[in-house]
Amino acid sequence: MTATTQLIQLLLFLLGLGVSVSTVMDVQKRVIGGQRCGRQYHVKLRGVASGSQNLCGGSLISNRWILTAAHCLKPGRTMFAELSVDPGSPAREVQITAEPVIYMDKDDNNNSRLHDIMLLQLPSPTGIKPIGLPDCGHRPKMVQIAGHAATTGGPNNERKPGRSPDLHCADIEVVDCEDLKKTLQTNFQQVYQVKDCQHWFCGQTPGMDICYGDSGGGVVHGDEIYGVISFLGDPDKVCTTASAFMDLCNPEYIDWIRKTIT
Repeated sequence: MTATTQLIQLLLFLLGLGVSVSTVMDVQKRVIGGQRCGRQYHVKLRGVASGSQNLCGGSLISNRWILTAAHCLKPGRTMFAELSVDPGSPAREVQITAEPVIYMDKDDNNNSRLHDIMLLQLPSPTGIKPIGLPDCGHRPKMVQIAGHAATTGGPNNERKPGRSPDLHCADIEVVDCEDLKKTLQTNFQQVYQVKDCQHWFCGQTPGMDICYGDSGGGVVHGDEIYGVISFLGDPDKVCTTASAFMDLCNPEYIDWIRKTIT
């Protein structure tokens, strides 16, 4: 294993801390407080290896490109995309064989930094209408998150397993990220060092939350995608801390996306 490969694996691990745990229980995920919804452009991503799998979401932003979170990539796993070709009909699963494209930049010491945003190219066009890229002149105050499935938390608001084959959505208010940043700085300093260079915005509404496995799903307003679900604020309790979404209106990200998919 090369030093570069080791670095990428470490950064992917740190990107996903508090969001993704790769075990056989990874199929048990949810959006808290959501309800059934339809997003034909939503993609369910599965990374499979040795009888276990991790689950993530993604969004078709063109006929062949899926936008998701970088930490959804697990080295050594074969990745599949489940596409909702026609509303109400069985989904079609496609293996992703192309190399993933992850946004990277350099720090002041010329060290590589991975950001939690990734593009996956499908082997052929889908024929599915994609979600539009954002109108960054308009910043919505409410956005919608989505994932598989939706239940409540436990008796003391602890996160508990739950799953559903149906996509669930929830409307969530865009809020300031300062409290979440302080929580990371205080309790998760190693994670904060990785996250601090990235560009994200936050969402929080009473009774609504993301959970393990919702990573990579689109954060949308109307017919446009403004963010990618990246990480939750509290790994143990639901609906207590804001969640973080990669900010597609950051010029670095939106320019990189447009250049990559054209």
